[in-house]
Amino acid sequence: MYLKQFFFVGFLLIVLNAYTQQKPNIIFILTDDMGYGDLSCYGNKNIQTPCLDQLASDGYKSTGFMVVAPSCTPSRTSFFTGKYPTRTGLTYAIPPGSKLSLPNGGNTLANFLQKAGYNTAMIGKWHMGDKGIESFPTSHGFNTYFGLLYSHDYKLPYVNTDTTLKIYKNNSPFIIQPKDSTLTELYTQEAIRYINQQNNQQPFYLYLAHSMPHLPLAVSTKNKNKSKGGLYGDVIEEIDASTQQIVNALKAKGIFNNTLIIFTSDNGPWIDFPARMAADGFTQPNHVGSAGIFRGKKAQTYEGGHRVPFIVYWKNKIKPSTNSNLISSLDLWPTIAEIIHNPMPAGDLFDGQSVWNSIMNKNKRNTHQPVYYLNDGRVEAVRLGNWKLRRIIKDNVPNYELFNLKTDPSEKINQYNQLQQQAITMLALLERYNG
Repeated sequence: MYLKQFFFVGFLLIVLNAYTQQKPNIIFILTDDMGYGDLSCYGNKNIQTPCLDQLASDGYKSTGFMVVAPSCTPSRTSFFTGKYPTRTGLTYAIPPGSKLSLPNGGNTLANFLQKAGYNTAMIGKWHMGDKGIESFPTSHGFNTYFGLLYSHDYKLPYVNTDTTLKIYKNNSPFIIQPKDSTLTELYTQEAIRYINQQNNQQPFYLYLAHSMPHLPLAVSTKNKNKSKGGLYGDVIEEIDASTQQIVNALKAKGIFNNTLIIFTSDNGPWIDFPARMAADGFTQPNHVGSAGIFRGKKAQTYEGGHRVPFIVYWKNKIKPSTNSNLISSLDLWPTIAEIIHNPMPAGDLFDGQSVWNSIMNKNKRNTHQPVYYLNDGRVEAVRLGNWKLRRIIKDNVPNYELFNLKTDPSEKINQYNQLQQQAITMLALLERYNG
């Protein structure tokens, strides 16, 4: 009798454990100001990124991924809330002490995963508010936090401020004035520590938001002067090495096979950065990345400001593929919801859609809903399929550009005056924005 009960209980525990583990661990790695052309798997000849290249080769690599805003805060907000930044009020890169922050009580990807049974942690740059504990990551769905609340350039001589940069551990200062050259290493060490603490029975969500390669650039001593791409290459290669360390930790823990890894950037490269960033006498024009074949840069609504690398890896679940299907930062949450078989929160409005079929290479046609390009709260462009209409208003005079991104990804040929019917269709779509 007791023996039968013992075996039954043992069998039940195995079943329950298997049920728990069918939901994958999720690691979302976000870099800062990394351009489309900064990884060797995206065509860079001078920067070597073997770990990310392998993940891209063995998993899914997108050549059509875009963020909906070309700067830090609004872009991160779109990933985190599944909404256009105009819905949250975070439409520009907010400074320390700003009255703006992520609204309290709203749905976030992190608290969604918490409710789905995940242990959640954030490591790195937050940049969605610092006006009190209610603005911190721990108030928006993360069990633990380790990192900076904003960019590491919020200090003299780059910004005229009395702000003292601090790395927080949960809600308390942990490291005062950390050296820029230590940030990637500190985040990596904390990520590995977090992974090693997991019990392999509860799935976890780790959001790792690197401070680099946002200016000013800095790299650890052991990774300095290694890249043919100069200091910028050193920084990117250190991020790649960080990713490899995380992969190694997952393998050592025996959970690599059941971990979904997502890697991307918050916006394109900071080409032609403002003069304040060169006030240190060190920062140079070549300290920024490349937008590859795309026109534009950070803070612009040409593709170079929005199109960034996007790699998704899940061993034995995602087959190797590359496609140019349109995917946006708004789609992260709906896609994860489909992967873990949990419905999106009822009674709320979301602007993205699941792109799991694209990632699984089952969607041969580009059937994405329209995606809008926002810049400092202004709606400057809309994309539908291969067509993109851009409208910039200067001195109360609108300037229109119409591009076919399939035949002209570099946005060199403005077809607005030649294709009037297509222009009218796209302009009507632009006017319908209600975010």
